[in-house]
Amino acid sequence: MRLRELLGTEKDTGPEQASPRERIPSDTPGDHPEADKAPGQKAMELSVVITLSDDSQIGRSALILASTTGSGEERVLKEQIADFGWKAVATEVGGLAGDLPQKITRAVVGAALNGEIVRKNSNEMHALMHAAFEAMNGFISVGMLEASIGVKIGIVRNRHWVAVAVVGDTAYHAVAHHERCGLGVMHI
Repeated sequence: MRLRELLGTEKDTGPEQASPRERIPSDTPGDHPEADKAPGQKAMELSVVITLSDDSQIGRSALILASTTGSGEERVLKEQIADFGWKAVATEVGGLAGDLPQKITRAVVGAALNGEIVRKNSNEMHALMHAAFEAMNGFISVGMLEASIGVKIGIVRNRHWVAVAVVGDTAYHAVAHHERCGLGVMHI
């Protein structure tokens, strides 16, 4: 499935549409829920079609990218985004909440520059950092300084917008971890 299909701008009209399992290559362990589950544990696989009608809806693709759980899924989605004419990159960060601002800044800037999402100029770097700041503010509150955090960050850019999405887990204790997400979108 290509991004145009995912976004609803192109339909697969073939009589034998591939199942979600067949569309995503599984050459890497952990690419599918079944690969990581314990015996007797249930796994859920979701297929979703999202239609974006405007460039300003770029945040949705960043959220989907940050929500991928395997390298195969991530690779396919980045290819689909590239086929649509946008740029995308993902990275991961973990640690205590109080230590994350520096780690997040380095990870976001490094991934965006290495992935050629932004150029090293004031307009693009400013937009990237504001989007990342907005995403992190939505993800975690200031009072969670001792929480342990693991996040995946998706960064997507088109001609006019850059979106940073953060999806991950937070916990004060391992048995109480839960998911959170944050999104920031900024005009370049």
